[in-house]
Amino acid sequence: QTPPRLRETGASMANHADTAASRALQAAASSGAGLRMVTVDPKGRDLEPGVDTIYDVDARADGEEQPQLEVSPITMYVTEYAERQFCQIAASARFICYGLRAGQIRVLHKDTAMRSLLRGHTQQIADMRFAPAPSKDDILASFGIDGNLFVKRVSVLDGEIVEHLLLQITVSPMPESAEGLTPRVRWLGRSRLVASIGDGIFVAAVDTKVGAAPRVATVDLTLDSAVEGIAVVSKLRSRPSVVDMAVSVTDSGGQLAVGYDDGAVRVWTPTADVLHPFHMDQTFTPFDDGDKPLASVTWVGASSLVVGGERNAQLALWTLGDGANDMLGAESVQTLTFASSKDGGDSEGIYNFVCCARPNARLMLLANLRRQSVYAVHFTEDCSGFDYVSEFSATMPILSFTALREPAEEGEAGAGTLQLYCMQTQAIQQYALHLDACRPIGVLGSELSVALSEEEGEEAAAAPVTETRAEAGNERLARHRRVRQCERGRGRGEGWQAALWKILWRRTTDMWVQQPPFALYAFLLVVVLSYAW
Repeated sequence: QTPPRLRETGASMANHADTAASRALQAAASSGAGLRMVTVDPKGRDLEPGVDTIYDVDARADGEEQPQLEVSPITMYVTEYAERQFCQIAASARFICYGLRAGQIRVLHKDTAMRSLLRGHTQQIADMRFAPAPSKDDILASFGIDGNLFVKRVSVLDGEIVEHLLLQITVSPMPESAEGLTPRVRWLGRSRLVASIGDGIFVAAVDTKVGAAPRVATVDLTLDSAVEGIAVVSKLRSRPSVVDMAVSVTDSGGQLAVGYDDGAVRVWTPTADVLHPFHMDQTFTPFDDGDKPLASVTWVGASSLVVGGERNAQLALWTLGDGANDMLGAESVQTLTFASSKDGGDSEGIYNFVCCARPNARLMLLANLRRQSVYAVHFTEDCSGFDYVSEFSATMPILSFTALREPAEEGEAGAGTLQLYCMQTQAIQQYALHLDACRPIGVLGSELSVALSEEEGEEAAAAPVTETRAEAGNERLARHRRVRQCERGRGRGEGWQAALWKILWRRTTDMWVQQPPFALYAFLLVVVLSYAW
């Protein structure tokens, strides 16, 4: 369908500029970045799940290629090259938003190429997210390094893009050292969000009703908050600082994982206490060099996390214990290291910005600023490891990007494409990434039934899952953990008897909760085996 013709008269010229950039935006929106392939053969590299692997970005085996992604320019905008994990672009079904140097946010309508400018921030945007879809409205949360968090409804009224302020929170006082801060904001559903700056974390309620009065508040994160609708999860003290946060994609309560610049991951579980909505119940260090800062953390399953090390040059897949029946707690599954043989085998040529393309596609997407490359890392259905890496090239360094799914059209084969909306050094561009090119031949995902956008994934994070689905996922993870524990037990010299005893004991305690009569017989069996051993 051809987008409506742009008007060119009077005041509408400001929002309906008939420029080459606006025409390119219309073309990109209508063509889906021009990628309508029936089938796509993957040209990547197979990995052995559960085995630590080094991926040499300079090496190519037979059959491996680095194809150029299909690209559609959206608008020309020069952004200074900088290596930082700032999420400076967001996209919904209707709008594309990206941060400008002075703190404003440019809004582009996909179908009409209307333009608008959101003001309020005085310094650079560090994070921005649309509220979970679907909705008639587009609600954007943005957090800047100036300590201001804005939540605004963006809509079209009388042919113009209009904004309505829903919430403004100013953090004061700011952390002592503002340099290197990475403010973060994540949605806990459509009416709550969680945000962090420095080591301070807080939860805020958002009134999204049409006609709701704007709410403006100042929060002192050094104290227990007394502001209505805002609760402090972690006080602002000093380092270590938060570098990334993730909300559980399947937990009905929205479990929170937080990565810090001291190399640790802390997992927070929701509570029924309004004043203290989360409590921390797990802490682990995913990498051996634990004092180095993390770069990202992402939920990929009910109890599985992918953690990015310094510069996201390493991805570590971990499974978490439930705290009650798991004696070992968090456990490493696999580590994937990106390295360059041209740089002596180290990771100096790697600086990856990570964007999870949603666990339903079982993909982690990374953009290497130093190589102008995009990596798609595929993991197994039961989160037992990474099994495939695909590599693609871009026209210029990608500083920040987000991914939305475009389903395959009726009559077409394949799983559709991911549209990558990218902020690059010279332009804002849209790339098309075919899902079938990112995983082993014959492997399917569940993306055909579940939307893959950043925002829709966060909606799933806040929505309850069925008991059957949760139990099935937990059981698969439990089986994998038991096998790994047996293997590691042998590696540590415990012997197969000790590893088997641990598995029997854990199985017995699980059964005690579900089927007490059978658990009694199992308990007696464990006692007899223990005595015999």
